[in-house]
Formats: sequence, C-alpha cells, structure tokens
Amino acid sequence: MLTPYEPVGTLLAVPKSRLKSNSDRAFAIRALLLWNNLPEEIRLADSMPSFKSLLKTHFYRLALM
Repeated sequence: MLTPYEPVGTLLAVPKSRLKSNSDRAFAIRALLLWNNLPEEIRLADSMPSFKSLLKTHFYRLALM
C-alpha cells in the first residue's frame, strides 16, 4: 500500500562528491547547498511572489553587511 509523501523539513539532501575540486562546484551540489543555507522563512514562503520578495530582501541585507 502506498502512503502520501510528507516532507520532514525544508532541507534537501546533498550527495557526497568523490572529488573535492570540481564535483563540489557542480550545479547539482551548489544549488542544494545554497537552498539549505537560506533562512527557513524564505524556504517556507507561501507563494512565488512572496519567495522572490523575501529572497531579494535577504540578498540586499547580505550585500549591505
């Protein structure tokens, strides 16, 4: 019997890479790391416009620090 998928959290599993130099720079790895480093408030945004606004604010704050 199949059960509905229920996510445990908002973090994504980052696969281990064999090589430290090039593999860690691969988009598939970097994208997951960037997502996991975002504040939870941004990852849990209700809509795409809300997500974009929160993300933009987050990047502006980082640039001003």
